Parts: sequence; C-alpha cells; structure tokens
Amino acid sequence: MIVRPLTDDDLADRGLLATREDVALLVRSFYRYAAMDELLGPIFHAADVIWDDHLVTLTDFWSWQLLGERCYTRQPLRAHEPVHARTPFADEHYERWLDLFVSTVDELFVGDTAELAKHRATKMATALRKLLNGEYGEAGVPTEPLWTAR
Repeated sequence: MIVRPLTDDDLADRGLLATREDVALLVRSFYRYAAMDELLGPIFHAADVIWDDHLVTLTDFWSWQLLGERCYTRQPLRAHEPVHARTPFADEHYERWLDLFVSTVDELFVGDTAELAKHRATKMATALRKLLNGEYGEAGVPTEPLWTAR
C-alpha cells in the first residue's frame, strides 16, 4: 500500500534512518496515517490514546529496536492486550498496520536500518497476532519475540 504517490523529488529526498530524530519522524508520520485510516483509526479512538505520551513511548521502542538505545523497558506485546480486549484485532488490522508501516518507511527512508525497521515490524505484527490469538509455541510457551539490540 502506498500512503501517497511519491514523486521523483520525494524519492531523491529519502535519507538514512540513522538518528532518534529520524525514528521520531517515522513514528509521527506512520501514526498520523494509522490514526486517520478507516480501518485502524477506530481502534485508536476506542483506546483513548493520549498521543503525546504514546508517540514518545513508540519513539523509545523503535529507537531501541533500530538504534540500540536502551530507553524502552516495557513489554510491547503485552501492552496491547487491554486494547485488544475492548476492540479485538482481526487479521486485516495486522495486515493494514504492516502495510502502512512499510509504506511509511519506504516513503521516508532508504538503507539497512530502513530494511531492519520493516523486518522488525513484520516480526512484531506476527508475534502480536499469535499472542493475542492465544497461539503458543512448543511446550506451551506463549509466543513472544526476543528483542535484541542491534
């Protein structure tokens, strides 16, 4: 899914995803699209998201995942359980979230860290879907990704 048509100038202006400020731009841009999306927007509305706080938390999370900054200490998958209990996520929600995320990365950035962001988002969507659907791994161990710093 392309979030908006990109011009040659847009493509030429894309840079590396290399700093916390870059991560913050990615997070702000992606969640602006997601909050206004006809499928995802109602979930955020029902969750009564406090955007200023949420964007800081998400910037911390993605800075940890992409830049190795140890500024996020929560359980990212477990944090979604209360929202899922109120407004259950369906397969199309995960797919739209991932499509929007990948499209936003491609709109703004190039390079290895941009590719890593798309890979980690795919892992996150897959693990979240499994956890919230009650799918377990071997020996009855709940599905949880192992997040490691780069």
